[in-house]
Amino acid sequence: MEFNRGDWIWELMLTRRPSETHFSESSTPGGESPLARDDENKLVTHAVLFDGTKAALGILGTGVVLGAVAMKAAPHVKSGLVSLKSKLRRRGEDATEVETPVPLTVVAEADPEQPDPPRLRVV
Repeated sequence: MEFNRGDWIWELMLTRRPSETHFSESSTPGGESPLARDDENKLVTHAVLFDGTKAALGILGTGVVLGAVAMKAAPHVKSGLVSLKSKLRRRGEDATEVETPVPLTVVAEADPEQPDPPRLRVV
């Protein structure tokens, strides 16, 4: 994609440069040069420029395809999650039914022959 503005042509580009490099500062404020430099600011290579329109359309197309796949898969994923949730809930109910503790009743008994405090027994 390119458009003409005054004496300049503006074009959308996709660039490729080696890892661990950055672009040189351009003499134009806010711009960068296609020269790739390392952390010590030594020239490593030139960046490679590709047509940005094709790249943007490819990225957009991939996004549309992934969105369509997600829309198609959503009902299946949802039903699988609902099924898993109900299975987990059933297991939790089964476990509580089996492992229900028996409540203990504590009764105080007073022994009339001994002046000691009452003894406790579990019933």
